[in-house]
Formats: sequence, structure tokens, C-alpha cells
Amino acid sequence: MKVLILHGYSADNIGDGMLVTEAIELITATFPAEAIDLTLCASDPGSFDLPGVSLRRSKPSLRGYDRDYLATLRNLDSFDLIVGVGGGYLRGGNCVELAKALLVHGVQLRAASRHGAKVVYLPQSIGPLRLGSAPWFRRHLGRLSQVWARDDRTVQELGLPSVVRRVPDMAVLRVPARTTQPVEATPVYSVRNLRGGLPAPVIELAGLVGSFDGYVQSQTGGNQDLSPMQSLNPRRILTRGDFLNGASAKRVVVAVRLHAALMALQAGHYVIHLSYERKGFAAFEDLGLKEYVHNAFSFDPETVHGHIDRLLNNESAREEYDAAVNRSAASTDDAYKALGASLQDAVLGVTA
Repeated sequence: MKVLILHGYSADNIGDGMLVTEAIELITATFPAEAIDLTLCASDPGSFDLPGVSLRRSKPSLRGYDRDYLATLRNLDSFDLIVGVGGGYLRGGNCVELAKALLVHGVQLRAASRHGAKVVYLPQSIGPLRLGSAPWFRRHLGRLSQVWARDDRTVQELGLPSVVRRVPDMAVLRVPARTTQPVEATPVYSVRNLRGGLPAPVIELAGLVGSFDGYVQSQTGGNQDLSPMQSLNPRRILTRGDFLNGASAKRVVVAVRLHAALMALQAGHYVIHLSYERKGFAAFEDLGLKEYVHNAFSFDPETVHGHIDRLLNNESAREEYDAAVNRSAASTDDAYKALGASLQDAVLGVTA
């Protein structure tokens, strides 16, 4: 069975790498009896360690698009299923953002729309679509078998009820049930630049917290988080192994990137999210943690510092947090099965 995955970015951004991994796991879980022949189109294909997967570079160089990539897009009829990874890459809030979206992702969407019956886009935040771009995106998205939206605003703005359905972010669906744990006394802070630098409240919060460990989610291209993290003088910067992969000591975490927040939740940590886009508010509302998501540009540092203190020192606060996560985890099986069913329908040519 030949499957093409579109819209990958870079595994050096851990969240975007996770979205590709989640897509592959969903595909293999949905078709366990099939031998899957996978091809991935990604902006930085060399960053992915995916044995057996054919890689295509989707980001154009100064010489134009990669020939193998263009040949793949011209031969989409050879694939049994085409899957767009989850994420927030279809957007055009300003000229630069729209140009990047069209050059890298618009080419893939246009090609996919010509074979729409076998195309599924996994949970997306789509928009804003300004500068007259909305009709173009609606036209091509409307030809697909299924587009999954991870926030209500995407559903409302696209206005494609026969194609677009609401479901939580892929990473939300993989947050497991948990039991209340003691936490290490030092919190963790994970930040990124926004609009050219760290927002003032993000810097002020670091001063209020005092001693904290840092964590870097992305180190690729324009998504380089190491420098802003170092500028806040953390006690140390945690490795991914320290923080996520089997970390035994649970932590109270403040994270700006959504998937830094969600991957920390998957590891059992207690997370406060400073969100800069619609996707973050939707994800934490889906988790029942609306109290713990704030606008990264305008939040009150004293309020967030209070959240940190409560989660560090009040077991009942952690019990309430865990209860919300557990209620969400109990309801995610049906959503995950619906994603798989949409892939099966696309292979069979059944429209949404």
C-alpha cells in the first residue's frame, strides 16, 4: 500500500517531528495487515531518521524545487492514500507568511486537491487567511475527502461543513491517564521568540520565578529557541531525555510552544501554557485545563506565578489537574478511531 505524507517540516523542531511520527503511527495502526510503502514530503527531509521511508524536499532552493519532489506531485495517482500532517502551516496573516505558505504548502495542497477523494488532512489550525487568499484555500480544501480541525475558529472560518470536522490536536489524543505525583521543587521554563523577541510578560515571569531549569523545543532555521532560552539564565538546560523520555521526577512546566506543552503533558508533568495562537487555547480547553492557558503577549505574570506556586506546593491542586486530564483521556479513543476511519474511507473512495 503506497502512502504519501505531505507538509512535513523538520524533526529538529521536536513538535513538528512528533506530528510526522503521529501520522505514521496512525497510518500503521489503521492498516495493520498492509505492507506500507511511505513517502514523506518535508521542508528539511534530512532531519528525519525514518528507515524505509522515501524522503522528498518540499522547500524550494534558489534553483527551484527538487526534481524528485515535483515528480512525486505529478504522480499522485500512484498512491493509495495521501495524508497531510497535523499542524498550523496553512496561514496567511501577512505578505511574508502567505508567500511562505503558498511556496511550500500551497503547491502540495493544490496537487492533493486534484486527487481529493483519497486525501485526509490530520488536525489543523488553518488561518488567518488574509490578503484575498481565503477563497483559494477554501476551494482546494473543499475538494479533499476530510479535513480535521483542531480548533473551533478554523471550522467557522472555513465554512466547509461537508469536509471539515472538529477533533483535538493529535498530541492531545495521546495524553494518557495519570495518577497524582509529587513534583521537583524547581520549575521548568520553555520559551521562544515571538514577533522578534521575548514578550515582556515572559521576561517578567522569569524574574518572579527566580531559579528554574530551561528546555529547548526547537533548533532549526527561524525556529531557534536556544538563544532566547539562554537569555533568561536558567539554572541548566534540560535534554530531551532528562525531560521527556521516561523522566521519573515530575515537574511544573511553563511552556510557550504548544507541542512543548503537550509533550510535557504526555510525560506526566504539570503544564501551564503561554499561547500565542488559537491552537493553544483550543488544546487546553479540550484537555479541561482552560485555567492553565494564557495569552503569551498579555498575561499577568503574578497570576501565572501563582499557578506555579499552587502546583508546586498544593497536592489538591495537582489532584484537580490530574482529574481534568483523566476525563479528557477517557474520551479520546473515539476521536482517534474517527481519524483512522477517515483514512479507511479515503482509501475506499468514500466521501465525508
